[in-house]
Amino acid sequence: MVPDKKIFGCLNPSRLLLLAALLRLAFMLLSGKLYNEEYWEYGEIGNQLLAGHGYSFPFTNDKLEFLPGQFYPSALMPPGYVFFLLPFLLISDLLLRNFLLFALQTGLSLLAMQLVYRYAKKRFGATTAMWILLLQVVYPELIYACCTVGPTICFHLLMAGILYFFSEKRQAIFVGILSGLLVLMRSEAILSIGLMLMLAFLVGERKSILISGITLLLCISPWLIRNQLVFGKPMLSASVGVNFFRGNNAGEIGDWPVLPAAEMNALKENPAHFEQAFDATSLQMATNWIQENPQKFLLRLGEKGLRFWLLDWPDPRTHSPLYWLPWLLCLPMGIMGLKQSDFRLKEPLSILFLSYTLIALIFFPQARYLSLVKFFWMIPAGTGIRFFYQKYFSASPAD
Repeated sequence: MVPDKKIFGCLNPSRLLLLAALLRLAFMLLSGKLYNEEYWEYGEIGNQLLAGHGYSFPFTNDKLEFLPGQFYPSALMPPGYVFFLLPFLLISDLLLRNFLLFALQTGLSLLAMQLVYRYAKKRFGATTAMWILLLQVVYPELIYACCTVGPTICFHLLMAGILYFFSEKRQAIFVGILSGLLVLMRSEAILSIGLMLMLAFLVGERKSILISGITLLLCISPWLIRNQLVFGKPMLSASVGVNFFRGNNAGEIGDWPVLPAAEMNALKENPAHFEQAFDATSLQMATNWIQENPQKFLLRLGEKGLRFWLLDWPDPRTHSPLYWLPWLLCLPMGIMGLKQSDFRLKEPLSILFLSYTLIALIFFPQARYLSLVKFFWMIPAGTGIRFFYQKYFSASPAD
């Protein structure tokens, strides 16, 4: 039998975090990601801000090419990552811009791992926390995420902070600030945060939860007020209808809504209300399809669940062994860890998994959505691997 210390050798959390930094730096330098010029919707909105057009999005033609000088006020994306990205867009040198952006995201990822380690050490013990940290350090998709443009790393850090401070049962204002920033990064996170706060309130932590909830609302209120003034309603995002259509339509899961040219042109004639009108039309199209095809809607729920948690097989990015092979290990180990470690449905980590499953079922699954959750799935996966190793290979007692 081999004790756990033989696995980790002279490694400690600091050395594992150093290894994480080196792996991410090597990937950054060797992958070609430093030459990436695609900043998705976040970059387009950021460039509109820098051009003096306000928080807006450019119109596209029928080939989805952006039309210069034609734009409309937008709430397509919440502003968190747009403003995070904005200073980097001021740097004209592409290599320097991307290096600084990805280096900062790597630093934030290391901080997220450290917070998860502290949370896991208190919850499961030091050795189990080391297994969890090791998985987060070497997992290929988490290395890749540091060199992508999007709020994934910010999500990991903010949610890790929420988990840690929830477990500490203190710093209610800080939990509220982190929650507000998280919602401004990913608007659908309001479901996870809302459920966490509601259940904590019901079990008796009322004063601190009220403080956290009020702080959250104060953090997101500028965005809500802006949307009330611009669009007439205090919404978090103007993409609910579009995303609902992408999961519930006559074509394939993930298809974008397409309107006849005449109808699209009619919507474009009123730029101030284009985004909301298009979103409302998409929502109505999806609702009509569900009403006309209730059986297909129900059957698709199973496919959505499998594509979210197992493999989003239509996406070619998931076909690499570096994507699916580690997940085939971590998914069953995580299920084992959930069973062995007495995870309760009411605790924040369980709520995170359940809420994002529900979001995938209502809307649609996508590999990058699971990337938000995989960082935290390493917690039950690490406990599962620790249990498996302890049972079959180690004579040392569990901590």
